[in-house]
Amino acid sequence: MIISSDSSEVLQHAFKSLSNEGLEVYVQDLKNKFHLANESLVEKSTFLLIPAADWDFAVEILTSVGLEEYITECVIPEGAKSELDIAVEKYYKKRKWTYIEAGVIIVVALLYFLFKIFTN
Repeated sequence: MIISSDSSEVLQHAFKSLSNEGLEVYVQDLKNKFHLANESLVEKSTFLLIPAADWDFAVEILTSVGLEEYITECVIPEGAKSELDIAVEKYYKKRKWTYIEAGVIIVVALLYFLFKIFTN
């Protein structure tokens, strides 16, 4: 979270300043999903978000346009996942399905061998 204000004019000014410099600006909806900001989404929001890698540059931009009093601490909002968290989540999901597939193959093989034993 880079800036927080109840005034939509302040947020619009910050959004335009940041986006004109090529930074990605995001807003969070009620379902904790993040969307790339546009003017209509900024009007409904009370804060703007940017990637943490762009934090220092964004602070410079907002300070230069006179919005330093609205700049917040570098707070990571709830519901935000890093790339590492997403990759680990995908890995464990795939690993779980690999175990399930292996279990099914073992059960089918055991049933086949039991069938062969009792039919001979």
